[in-house]
Amino acid sequence: MHSGLAKAFLHLFSPVNLISMNKTAVRNVAPVIGASIIVALVTYAINSWLFSTQPYLISRNYLSSIDTLFIEGMIYIIIGALLFLGSGGISRTSQRAAILASTAKAFDDDVIGPAEIFRRDAWKPKGFTRAALVLIMAGTILIITYLASL
Repeated sequence: MHSGLAKAFLHLFSPVNLISMNKTAVRNVAPVIGASIIVALVTYAINSWLFSTQPYLISRNYLSSIDTLFIEGMIYIIIGALLFLGSGGISRTSQRAAILASTAKAFDDDVIGPAEIFRRDAWKPKGFTRAALVLIMAGTILIITYLASL
């Protein structure tokens, strides 16, 4: 009755496999996806409201509400990428601590060296990584909405 592909697909999503799957990944990804969908929907609603109520925007025929979705999607992706660039790495304070540690290591071998400081402080998220992911995913949703409406 079922084809081989359908049986394999149904087997992947059987209750036995859903119980044994890694739920921490789903718990971490679901809020980011939900927030990005909400941001995209709010942006779409604001665009629709602005273009339906503002006579100045309606009278201009070179830019529609759908065209602004593409522009806003690109802006969201660029801002998200810029937030990613500034969200980790070796900060100035870590560099100063490494310089002080290397100076202290020159005088005594029992202190923490610069390699341990860099290993401890390298690429710690500063809180903007989730916001960057939300903006990038919302921008992607807006661009997909624009492409679907062509």
